[in-house]
Amino acid sequence: MKVWVALLLADCVLVGIGLTYVTGIRFRIEERLAYGAVLGFAAMTLLGYAIAWAAGSLSGAVLVATAASATVLSVAGWHTGIKSIAAECRNCGHRLRLPITSPENPAPLLMLSVPAMAISTWILHRAYLPDGAGGVMAGHLSSWTDWQAHLTYASSFAHADNFPPTLPTALGVERLPYHFGIDFFAAMLDRAGLSAFGALEVSSGYLAFVFVPVVYLVGTRLFASRAVGAVSVVVFTLLGGLGWTRLFSDIADGGWGVIWNLPTDYTRHHTGNILLENAVTGNLFPQRPTLAGFAMLLIVVVLLREAHACGSRRLWAIAGLIVGLMPIFHVYSFGIALGLGMIWALLDRRWQWLLFALPAVVFALPAALWIRPFNTEIVFEQWVNGPWMQAPNYSADQDSLGVFWWRNAGVFLILMLLAQLWKGTLPRVLLWGSVPLWLWWVVPNFVRVAPSHPWNNTHWFVPMMLLGSFLVAAVLVRLASVAWWGKIGTAALLCVLTFAGALDIYKAIDPEVNAWPHPITSQDGIAAAQWVRHNTPADSVFLIGFEHTHPVPALSGRQTVVGYAGWINDLGVTDWHDRQQQARTMLTGSEGTEALLGAFGVDYVVAGPIEQRAGLNQQYWAQRGALVFEQGEYAIYQVSS
Repeated sequence: MKVWVALLLADCVLVGIGLTYVTGIRFRIEERLAYGAVLGFAAMTLLGYAIAWAAGSLSGAVLVATAASATVLSVAGWHTGIKSIAAECRNCGHRLRLPITSPENPAPLLMLSVPAMAISTWILHRAYLPDGAGGVMAGHLSSWTDWQAHLTYASSFAHADNFPPTLPTALGVERLPYHFGIDFFAAMLDRAGLSAFGALEVSSGYLAFVFVPVVYLVGTRLFASRAVGAVSVVVFTLLGGLGWTRLFSDIADGGWGVIWNLPTDYTRHHTGNILLENAVTGNLFPQRPTLAGFAMLLIVVVLLREAHACGSRRLWAIAGLIVGLMPIFHVYSFGIALGLGMIWALLDRRWQWLLFALPAVVFALPAALWIRPFNTEIVFEQWVNGPWMQAPNYSADQDSLGVFWWRNAGVFLILMLLAQLWKGTLPRVLLWGSVPLWLWWVVPNFVRVAPSHPWNNTHWFVPMMLLGSFLVAAVLVRLASVAWWGKIGTAALLCVLTFAGALDIYKAIDPEVNAWPHPITSQDGIAAAQWVRHNTPADSVFLIGFEHTHPVPALSGRQTVVGYAGWINDLGVTDWHDRQQQARTMLTGSEGTEALLGAFGVDYVVAGPIEQRAGLNQQYWAQRGALVFEQGEYAIYQVSS
């Protein structure tokens, strides 16, 4: 790893630890490290974004100014922390020497974190792989699909001066309707010395490494129980529905050998109407913003719980500030954090909640307006008239609402409800505080926003289930303490909850399954993108084909007339079909090309295999444009006025 990258990441952690001291909470050193890594990442990203916007580009000087500014920001906390951090480290060493059965020993944190980090490293290491001929291959479906959009956003910040941020995949869309915080952080790592591919892997890895510690430590603090913290981690990271039952039919069809080469996903299988994917393989890895948003949501819950307990006005204000900045990182986690905070304020009725609400709303409003989807129509659904979340081959007669969720969540929702009904399972404040969580399950079942992709509502279900995992863990831990039959029941329930997710994670780390790795781009495609990055103005407009693996926008970040339809439609840009038809007209040199070139202000046209599949008229562009790059399958033409 480049030294500047290592220094930037280390500074994130140091800044974040300093910020934990600002809260005034007596955190243990492991909490300061985990929470601090998240807070430092957020502070570094936001400061870098503001400074780069003011400077007009993301440069090495901007990185230095960002690191210096973030360090100064943390000085107030370090003024206190420098006096106590050594004692906190010694205390951690002392607790590690206690018997492992001692509730003070943090050994369970290590036992959970080490395998989680190993799995994360393996998955991320295989995100992008060399093809042996100078090209790049995707080691997973997620890096072949979702991550290509993230590459484009990150490259637009790093190499195309995308300030203020606009949508690089659709010319004329004057804002970026996406929570892009982690992609800007990747852009910073890119400018610090990593490749565009490496920047995505490392930025995801940084937050993935601390996610399990954050979940464990939040559960431990809220419930004063290491067991609840540990079980919460297992439940959420391995959670799956009843798709694991399909394994028996797979074994019957293919023999026991299928265990070594699993033929399908078990938390997403349309044939069985299983759609709610495992959180790791379906959210934390492909949907990179969740890594930041989920961790920040949990930290806010801890801050509000401590504020409620001690009445600290500072904590309410800090929690409100964090929530106000969350839309840039993950809008769904922001919605739950803000909604829960407002509901808790109404239940508690202390004026200090205004200290939370004011910064949360004031800071969030401009960011939320900037990144909101363009198509924000609210659609009310009636499950009985058409199960809009179900697979195309299913009807309401086959799967009712209850059956659908039994398939997709198994006993999770039942145990979550049992935690609230079984007296004494939850502390009183957590009991009443957790009841509103059901809103984020009930409402998304019947109301959807941005209806371009109905199953987008899963983005509400998953963070709700993250918080619900603590409730489920509390039930399982209590059940295990009842008697021998309680321990057996707990083991059985835990297996039912997690077996499908464990199968999918096992499949994700198996390098020999299905079609992976799969080619993304060739050496020629990378060379074309590198030429564009270094030889064209940052504000150039490119006409390209429409496939999601196009290397030019992914690695140069340049503005395109129109890119992959799935991404821009998902963000609510409803005229994507017209845009593609106009782009196809220009690629083929059909009637109206000249007028469209002028209307869109096209500067360059890429002629590669993707454009060939879109109907490119190579002869037309060889005559119409000026050839400025050519290598292998790729050529780039400059459009003369």
